[in-house]
Amino acid sequence: LAHHAGGHQTDDIVFQMDASFESLKQTLACVGASLDDIVQMNLYLKDTADFRAARNVFYRYFENGFPARMTTTTDFISPSCLCMLDAIAYKPGISNEK
Repeated sequence: LAHHAGGHQTDDIVFQMDASFESLKQTLACVGASLDDIVQMNLYLKDTADFRAARNVFYRYFENGFPARMTTTTDFISPSCLCMLDAIAYKPGISNEK
């Protein structure tokens, strides 16, 4: 689940984190999975000053504990992007074989 971001119309880290999580949820739903199936997640932030606010968003999306996580900072191609998520999900029984 690579490069999920969104909410770039506002310069608000919480708004962009919510948009990123909603995008991630939609991608997972396409294959019958959910955030509960995420086993590892990476958070990319533009500014370390946003770390606490971004981390607090995780509590709304993972009520039963967080998956393994890593946070790093980076510059994004889009100057309005404050954060991006990627993840690895595992759901037994799901296959992309036709």
